[in-house]
Amino acid sequence: MEGVIFTEEQVDRSRANQDEVAQIFINYRKEGGAYAAALLDELLSNRFGEDQIFRAARSIAPGSDYAESILEAVAACGVLLVIIDGGWLEKINSDTRDPSSGQDWVLREIEEAFKHGRTVIPVLLSGAERLDEEALPETLARVARLQYLRFDYRNIRQDVNFIAEQLVRVCPQVRKVREEPGACSAMLSAPRGTLSVEQ
Repeated sequence: MEGVIFTEEQVDRSRANQDEVAQIFINYRKEGGAYAAALLDELLSNRFGEDQIFRAARSIAPGSDYAESILEAVAACGVLLVIIDGGWLEKINSDTRDPSSGQDWVLREIEEAFKHGRTVIPVLLSGAERLDEEALPETLARVARLQYLRFDYRNIRQDVNFIAEQLVRVCPQVRKVREEPGACSAMLSAPRGTLSVEQ
């Protein structure tokens, strides 16, 4: 898996038609953030269109090469959302210290996003604290300095609405998708309310 590398020509070709590229890549760890990632996927898909959101469990077609699909999607996306729960840092450090645990795809996806110059946004779930740069592996230290968003089960309407607003701000390509009317769209247009992003 580690040998899969995409050339700049391949990346440019995959981004040639923005309507066919998932602009928002959801990076998450199965142990803690899977349910939040699935919920965020559902809500953002209702706002921007399912084809604009990449979540591995849903987006990779049967029979497709898992590694190639993920790396291609990261290279071609506009923004990568890093879902961070309360145990995220501990698991990252544990896998980093133990090479026998195999490929850590959460780590690999973030590194690939940085390599290709993609926008990376940490999304802190309920109970997750702001990351400490010194506690992170060297290749991830930058994540702690990035402006983050919150996705809290107590403020789903406000937080998802604000996340959607910020995604359009940093990734204008998602504007190309016509918003579908319906309950989820109405929910996402609700007043933002409390502050969902911190300095």
